[in-house]
Amino acid sequence: MERRAGNKKFLEVVEYGGVNPKKAERILSSPLARALFRSLLKEHRGETYYNQLWDAVIEGERFQRVNSPFFYLLYFVIRILYGLKGSKELLKAKEGKIHEPYIKRGFKLMMESIARYGLTCPQIFSAPVIIVWNLTNACNLHCIHCYQDARKRLRRELTTEEKKEVVDQMVEMGVPLLAFSGGEPLMAKDFYEIAEYAYSRGMRLFLASNGTLITRDVARKIKEAGIKYVEISIDSVDPEKHDRFRGVKGYWGKAIEGIKNAVREGLSVGLASVITQLNYPEVEDLYRLSADLGCGAFCYFNFIPTGRAKEIEEMDLDPYQREEVLRKLYRFLLEGKLTMVNTAPQYLRVCLESGGKAFPISHYSSGRGEAAKILGRYIGGCGAGRAYLAIEPDGKITPCVFMKSLVVGDLRKERLKDIWEKSEVFKTLRDRSKLQLNCKMCRFRDYCGGCRARAYNYFGDITAPDPGCLYNIEYWNRLHKEEEVMKAM
Repeated sequence: MERRAGNKKFLEVVEYGGVNPKKAERILSSPLARALFRSLLKEHRGETYYNQLWDAVIEGERFQRVNSPFFYLLYFVIRILYGLKGSKELLKAKEGKIHEPYIKRGFKLMMESIARYGLTCPQIFSAPVIIVWNLTNACNLHCIHCYQDARKRLRRELTTEEKKEVVDQMVEMGVPLLAFSGGEPLMAKDFYEIAEYAYSRGMRLFLASNGTLITRDVARKIKEAGIKYVEISIDSVDPEKHDRFRGVKGYWGKAIEGIKNAVREGLSVGLASVITQLNYPEVEDLYRLSADLGCGAFCYFNFIPTGRAKEIEEMDLDPYQREEVLRKLYRFLLEGKLTMVNTAPQYLRVCLESGGKAFPISHYSSGRGEAAKILGRYIGGCGAGRAYLAIEPDGKITPCVFMKSLVVGDLRKERLKDIWEKSEVFKTLRDRSKLQLNCKMCRFRDYCGGCRARAYNYFGDITAPDPGCLYNIEYWNRLHKEEEVMKAM
């Protein structure tokens, strides 16, 4: 009940915060806002005005600590962005999550991004909002659709000390969110040590797991390490079909028990499904199973033909099927029972065309009303290389976990900040005017941009059309016609 109430509260903040979204948009896009943010980010007596003022306003220190007009400016900015009508609501917010370090870091990242790049569509960020870290290549399953082709631990995975140095670089850049994935991250011998270290540095932590190793004791240790949200993969309500996906018999029950253990321990849990031809008819059943198990989220993952999934490309949904699934997810979103996590960038477009009463703001959040619609335009759509990046077990950097072969840097040779700022691949991904054909001309480009991983893995080009979109049906048909010709030869 607490998790669902939290989700509802977030929707209420977005919808009823008392902020005129168009007015806020005008203010944040003005030269004055950029100048204000640059001023707040200047150092004064060894730390930025922003840090001093945040401590004064949010952490409850004496307001007299800062004798500066910047205090009143920060108070104004927080009211606009957080949706607070007055001092009473500010005090109420201070009792909630707004005081957590990752919130402070997230506000600062927003300011730095606008100060540096202005308000852009989509928004370019001065640091990743979230990093997905494939902590190890080791896994106890053999999933037929594994993007990582995870099997055994790589010979040259990062050492514990190297991993801590990577965390330090994230903190130095101001990254607020970190998700551990794999392989199976729980199989990394130093998983808890790295998680505890990242949490101690003020990061908000997530875990993506197959769930089979999550006993009640493990769930408790996960929570004690500072992880707030656990995403567990279930690919069918039918145990045999799920086990066929996962390559090992008898593991559906272990994954379900893992979800139950995480829920019992008070963790926020998402049930995640890669939707393919095998489980396409089960979307509603999977959603209901998520609710029945006490999850706070249902997570739809696009099928991407990479890793072992290259061998089962024929299991991908066609654009009509994907459209049908996304419309169902919009209906689930309106129900308001669970958060809808979705990696298909077309989802916001489908929501707009289906009535526009609720919108995904990003892959991991949603809201209602004009404010959510406007936020989705700046934050939504494909975030690869723009709002997030992926780290391989050996320290290689890619734009997305589904672009494993597109290495743009190596943390053993370069700093994370330099890779983020200098990569030509990242610069291309941040500029949607460089997209090709329908994805470039589409009126929903700002909201979507197409899945760059699907474009890359189908066409070998990060700017190509996403063949999973109904608006790109021509390229889907052409792609599959070529395959039929090749088979006939």
